[in-house]
Order: sequence, then C-alpha cells, then structure tokens
Amino acid sequence: MTDTENPHEKLMKLWTDGAKATADAMQAFFDTATQAAKTGPATASGDAAVRDEGSDWIATWGKTVAELSSLQAQFLGGLVRDLPEAARERLNLGAFSQLERLGSANWEEELRRLSEVPAAMTERLSQANPERMGRLLQSMTREYLADLEGLKSSGFTVDTNALANAWTQVMTGSKDAKSQQLVNRFVEALTVKARYGSEYYADPDKTPVGQTPRTVVHQDGKISLYRYDRPDNAPEPQGDPVLLVYSVINKTYILDLLPGFSFVEHLLAEGLDVYMVEWGETEPGDRTTTLDSYIDPGITGCLAAIRERTGKEKVSLFGHCIGGNLALMVAALHPDKVSRVTTLTTPITAAEGGVVAVWTDRDLFPVDAIVDATGHMPAKLIRHTFMVLKPYYEVMKWKMFLEKLGDEDVMKLFYPVDRWANDNVDIPGAVFRKFVDEVFHANRFSNSETRIHGERVDLKNITCPVMNLTATRDWVVPPPSAECLGDLVGSDDYRHVSIEGAHVTIMIDPRSRPLWTTMSDFLRGE
Repeated sequence: MTDTENPHEKLMKLWTDGAKATADAMQAFFDTATQAAKTGPATASGDAAVRDEGSDWIATWGKTVAELSSLQAQFLGGLVRDLPEAARERLNLGAFSQLERLGSANWEEELRRLSEVPAAMTERLSQANPERMGRLLQSMTREYLADLEGLKSSGFTVDTNALANAWTQVMTGSKDAKSQQLVNRFVEALTVKARYGSEYYADPDKTPVGQTPRTVVHQDGKISLYRYDRPDNAPEPQGDPVLLVYSVINKTYILDLLPGFSFVEHLLAEGLDVYMVEWGETEPGDRTTTLDSYIDPGITGCLAAIRERTGKEKVSLFGHCIGGNLALMVAALHPDKVSRVTTLTTPITAAEGGVVAVWTDRDLFPVDAIVDATGHMPAKLIRHTFMVLKPYYEVMKWKMFLEKLGDEDVMKLFYPVDRWANDNVDIPGAVFRKFVDEVFHANRFSNSETRIHGERVDLKNITCPVMNLTATRDWVVPPPSAECLGDLVGSDDYRHVSIEGAHVTIMIDPRSRPLWTTMSDFLRGE
C-alpha cells in the first residue's frame, strides 16, 4: 500500500497543508506590510529611515515563516514514518478509516477561520498610516524572532522512541499495560483532533474538571453566583468573603481545575468564604447584554447577595485577565462595598509593541465588522487567531504530548488544561466592542474616562489594598500594559508581584503554590 493510499498519511497531509495555509495567510499580511512601509509618503528624512528599517524587519518574517512551515511539515509528516513497520501496517488496515473524512471536513472550516483574521487585517493595513504601522510591525517581528531564536530546528525534533517501542509491544501481542496506554492515548488524540479540530487533544466528554462542590445562591438573568462548599476540615471563615471574577473568554474552571490543582480548593483550605460569578452562555444574535450590565446589575447584584447572606459590609475581589478590569470597575464605582482587590495578568492599557499590540490595534483589528456581522465575538475566532499569531506553540505542544505520553504526572494535568484552552466562550458583541475600545483603542480605562451607566470609573476612587500580579513571559498581557495600575489607583497599600511565567502559569504550574499563599494571605487581610 502506498503512502497516498494510507488514510493516516492523508490525514497528516491535511494537517501539514493546513499549517502551510496558515503560514501563507500570515505571509500575505506581511507582504502587504512591507509594501506599505516602503511606499508610504515620508514627511521627513527621519520618517524615511524609520520606514526603511521597519520594512527590513517586516521582510525578515518571510524567511522565518518559510522555516516554520518547513518545520511543521517535517514534524507532522514524520510522526507515522518514525513508527515501526508493524504499527504502520496496523494503521493501514483501517484503524483511521474515518479520520480522513472527519479531518478533511474539519480542515475546510478551520482553514477558513484561520485565514479570516490575517486577510481582514491585510485589507485594513493597506489603509493605515505606513510609518506608524512600520514601527508597530517592527516590534511584532522582533517578538517573533526572539521566539524562534529560542526554538531552534532541533527543538522541533520529537523523540518517538517510547511510542515506537509501545507500538512494537502491542503489535507483537504483549499485554504490557503501559505500552497499551501509550498507543491508546496516541490513537485517541488523533481521533479527537479529527472530530473537534487540530488544536484538541482531550475529549471534553471524558475529561473531568471543576470538581469542588458549589451551589447557586443568586441568579439574575444569565448571570449566576455560586458559593463553594467548605470542606469539613476547613477552618472557620476568616476575613471578608471573596468573589472570583473571571475573564469572559474562557471558562472559570481553570481556577478549580482538578483536586490538588485548584485555586478554589486552596482558598477554602485557608479559611476563606469563596464565591464565583458565571456569565452564562452567549446566545446567537444577543445584542442586549452589555459591559455595563456585567457591572450593574451583574457584579453589584452578586455583592449585594453576598453581603446579605454573610452579614459582611464588604467583599474582596479577585479578577483574572479581563475579570480584573471588571473587578476594578466595581471597586472604583462602589469603594464602600469592596475591601480588597487582587488582579492577575489584567490589561490596563494597550501594549505598545509585540504581537497582541498588532492584533488589537485600532487600524488593524476589524472588531466592528465582526460584531456587526455576528452580533457577538465568536469564541473560536479568538482561539484560532492566537493559533495564527503563534503557530509554533501548537507544534511545541505536539512535541510535549508525544514525548510525555507515558508520564502520568504530566498527562494528569495536560488533559484538563487542554480542555480548558479549547473550551472557549462566545462574547456578547456589546461587551467585547466596548471593552476593546475602552482598554485598547481609546485608552479611556487607564485615563479613568470609562463610563458605566453614565458614571465615570475613576480608578483613584480605589483606596482599598490592591495586589497586582503580572507575568514576565506574558505575551497576551505584556507586563508594561499591566504594571501601570499602581500609578492609577488611589490606594496607599498597593503591592506589585512579578511572576516568572506566562499568562495562566500561576493557575496550573505546581511551582506557583507559594504565590497562591501570597494571594490568600492578602485576601484574608494579612
């Protein structure tokens, strides 16, 4: 049987072609950027120098994207070729007979989504100021080059020895449980990818998450307030109750991933009374849910319910990413009801350089067109945009998965984190549009000019203790865009904590446990 007749080889070719198509879409974007930077009008010799330097940096992307596409093709194409002949023959017998059909159908849709964003950005780029775009894209290219500098070609070479040996054991009739498990995990991952999309590894229906018991104690429309059950051995509640305000892009259970890896579980064990606000599902065409309604009656309604239930005058707020912005808005509007605020990787103002600065730039990101067309921000469009912006992360994830298939400690955490990363949430259009405009496009949030129901959100009104945590390797919310909070709030007790890690590292990395204690101590009033 030839490779072209092998359904598994066909599936791998689909993924390889998809990776190349993604790279091609980005290349078209950068070609346009290069042309704009070179041909735009110069108003002074200095502008011309910046323009030429910027176009040189942008042109460099062509080489890096070609190398990346080649690495992806070699990596994906070599997965099966590195397996023993017996394993390949077994695959040829039809183990993946359905995967090609599933993969082909999914890739057609996936490639459409993957190419939408760079295509739209390319069109808008041609109309933008070339000097400003040259400088912005220069910073973006620097970030890419720094990433790829740390990801040499050898870094994409996967060690398939363990998987190959497992296939050999299984094919020769061995009853070795570990070998069977490795093979089963590999086959299931390919099945999941074909069924749900190339970014998936974990079957959502088979991956338990968010296991700490909780109860709904307040409801207002789609918004629900949950109280987590305190374990029998937990100390008596200490300090004010804590309301967890999560982002609007992913599900909240990253804060309660699984036993032993649950921030919620930690807070309860430290004697805190813990609540979580859930935003509910976004319905197609929902044009009535707004950022203002998330604040009031949303979070303010939750605060009232907690205060009535506990008899406490104030509530502490913990906000992660965009949830931090929402927590800060409430604290500024209702300082008499908030005792403490903790923000984790929260964007206070637009990043001044790098990938996300380009993605959220007012002249490039077609937020109005997307929201006007759909009524909301599609969850998967955000997920696939990040895949387009840093596709090599997906390749490195493949590498880690294949090399750690037999490591129980790694796989125990890998599957629930993967489910969370892909369990994306559609965002109501009016919520997303206003948030992007207030924080990134017009900088009204950082200038205390944002208004909720007509009332100005003055960050100087926040005089309670504030702890702001930023991550050193966070490319979603770069440290400078988050660290400026200290200059904006009116608190005399402001604490900045720099985390060594990425955007969500503190919530999933066991090495971050001391920081959990730092946060729980702060929320308890210490």
